[in-house]
Amino acid sequence: MEIQEKTIPDQKVAIMNYKGYLSDMEVLISKLSGWIEVEEIETVGDLFAIFYNNPRTAKEDSVVYDVGIPINPELDPDETDEIRIVTIIEHKVLSGIHKGSLENIQDTYNIMAEYSIENKYDIIGSPKEIYIKNKYEVDNEDDMITEIQLPVIKM
Repeated sequence: MEIQEKTIPDQKVAIMNYKGYLSDMEVLISKLSGWIEVEEIETVGDLFAIFYNNPRTAKEDSVVYDVGIPINPELDPDETDEIRIVTIIEHKVLSGIHKGSLENIQDTYNIMAEYSIENKYDIIGSPKEIYIKNKYEVDNEDDMITEIQLPVIKM
C-alpha cells in the first residue's frame, strides 16, 4: 500500500455530528443526501466520516463521529437542526487507500500508524475516511475504495 503526505486545502463541508451506533451512519447519510438533493447543493467531493473515538473499541452505542460531504465553496446554504456548514482549514495528512470491505480496515490503520512512527510523523487529530467507492456504488464489497487520512505534523 502506498502512503503519501498530502496538503488538504480549505474545504467547505456540510456535516452532521453524531454520538451513537456506527450502524446509524446509513440513516445519517440518507438524511444528508436527501438535504443535498432537495436544496440542490453542488457537491465537490465524496462522502466522508471523521471518527473521534475508535468505533471498534468504543462502547457500541457511544461512537462519536461526523458524516459530511464537501460542497461548492461559493454556496451559502441554510443550516438545519442536524446539518451544519463549516470550513475545514488547510492541513497536512498521511493518506492511504484501503481496498475492500470495511471489516478489515483496522489493518490499514495499523500499517499507516507504523509508517507514521517510522517516518517521524505525529498524528495530531482524528482520522477521516473518505468513501470513494462505497457499498451503495458497488455490487461486491471487495470493490469498495476508502481513503484514510490521518492529520499529521512532521517531527
